[in-house]
Amino acid sequence: MNNKCKKIALCLFLLAGTYNLWTLRPVKILYAYSDFGSTVFLVVDHLPWTDRDKIRWYLTHREEFKRKYPLLDQDWFRYYVIDIGNGFTNAKNYHDGPYEDLYCFPTIKDDADCIVKDYLFIVDEYSDSNTTFGVTFIDGEHEYQLTPEKQIERVFYP
Repeated sequence: MNNKCKKIALCLFLLAGTYNLWTLRPVKILYAYSDFGSTVFLVVDHLPWTDRDKIRWYLTHREEFKRKYPLLDQDWFRYYVIDIGNGFTNAKNYHDGPYEDLYCFPTIKDDADCIVKDYLFIVDEYSDSNTTFGVTFIDGEHEYQLTPEKQIERVFYP
């Protein structure tokens, strides 16, 4: 019995340590593309695990994104955060699904200029209403909004 408790405690300790290492690892933006209209694509190596941490990561870097990837002065902007997955691929050599699964970047001057559309996170910024965050999950998408009081709340649709 005592040996079993030690094993469980060790597993919990290792699990907590792994979680901490993952969350402390900085998110690396591997590629960014702005259409200079209303959309920015950010290709990242990973995101934090929890929805709230993903949203906090975006809010922490929000002004930096606006400065680095300028958009037209409009009422609405969208940021797509895409998982790097297996990396960039050549659309002609892509056989893992339909061609529509790819997004090809016009600014990459290489044959491997496409990435699989694996959206981890979608942010919609509105000038006249709350910013919304779509977090992709296995069971669908969870949507959150940033209230005028700077609180994050989950949005439920009937």
